[in-house]
Amino acid sequence: MLKRLSQSFREMRTIKRGHPQFKKCKKHKGMTFQGEQIKLKKVSDIQKHHRNHPMYKIRLNGHWYRFALHREIRGEIKQVQVHRDALGDMYITLTEDYSEVIPEPKTGKAEGFDMGIKDFLIGSDGYRYIAPMFYKQNAKALAKGQKAHSHKVKGSHNQERSRKSIARIHKKTANQRTDHHWKLAIALCRKFDILFFEDLNLEGMKRLWGKQVSDLAFGEFYQKLKWQAKKRIRSVLKVDKWSPTTKCCSVCEDKSETLTLADRYWTCSSCRTDLDRDQNAAINILKEGVASFGLGVVRPIILDNEIIGCSVEASNPLLNSTSASV
Repeated sequence: MLKRLSQSFREMRTIKRGHPQFKKCKKHKGMTFQGEQIKLKKVSDIQKHHRNHPMYKIRLNGHWYRFALHREIRGEIKQVQVHRDALGDMYITLTEDYSEVIPEPKTGKAEGFDMGIKDFLIGSDGYRYIAPMFYKQNAKALAKGQKAHSHKVKGSHNQERSRKSIARIHKKTANQRTDHHWKLAIALCRKFDILFFEDLNLEGMKRLWGKQVSDLAFGEFYQKLKWQAKKRIRSVLKVDKWSPTTKCCSVCEDKSETLTLADRYWTCSSCRTDLDRDQNAAINILKEGVASFGLGVVRPIILDNEIIGCSVEASNPLLNSTSASV
């Protein structure tokens, strides 16, 4: 607590934040303990058809708390963080000095990805990863709960019950989004060795499309993807945001200045190739990334004036030469 208070005073002087305030008990969301301040004891083992995880108990601030240990503790516990959410549920996070590494078999494949609103990710191979709008799916239930909450007497038990109902919907939405992010990040790390993304201006995108961008949470997904890539010995790299990936033809590199956001499909005026806007951007991201890091050369495969795949001529042992088409 003293460390956090010291940081608050430091930020007040450096970045001109307000004076630190005392929080109410209900608003206090968590606390942190050092590893030497806690005691950990095993209570019971796994029981078939009854319990999937061993039970442990931990002593924090003079009290014992029981919990199910989901992962084996392999190192020395450095820090314990207790967090309480809006529903009042408590979570204990143990931090240890052990870095988990799960090396995946090398595939020698690289892929470029374009992030979108209609589709969450579009790969340079043309595969589209759907964008489940979880906030939009739960919007009706949320609006109904907020309307009921507005009619409750302030400070009553019914108001607190309706507040928890709203918090439960928000928690479900966040859990659905997090689960989708983790599963997609693991799948991409298993499929590709090197992944290229464009360095997006997320704040500018929020001004254009509002809460749709917040619902997709590109920034949170990218952080999870980097974590999985580090654990599975993969590479996640970004290309420059000023690279002309959307308006530039991936075949002849001719730039179309008249292209607008409404144009999802267009024909290059120079080579007459029919282009899908999102796939074309993903191929340009892949070409820019592979060339920038000296891995080789990428060339689109054309059939009947349409892009059906990519040909990769690798100049680095990290990448395999491929000629894939769909």
